[in-house]
Amino acid sequence: MNATTSTRSYPSCFDSEHQYRQWHEFALKTKVGDSDYCTDCTRAYQRQMMNQCRCKFKRTRFIVDCEGYTEGRRPVSQRLVNNRKKGRR
Repeated sequence: MNATTSTRSYPSCFDSEHQYRQWHEFALKTKVGDSDYCTDCTRAYQRQMMNQCRCKFKRTRFIVDCEGYTEGRRPVSQRLVNNRKKGRR
């Protein structure tokens, strides 16, 4: 099934709805950034998902903060804060 025509109730970069629910539960506690699940992604995993046509946000870029942690950031136009303001999710 093509990632763009999927009727999944979870992002296609997750292997199952259960895996996504576990991530989401933890994310609510840790308050991930506006880029949602892409915040926790890595360059290597993004490449793997792109090779499998499972990455919805191919323009996500990765930055390393001053403490050495990597964070995935979607372009501003694709972040959840902007989508919520426009009534999308």
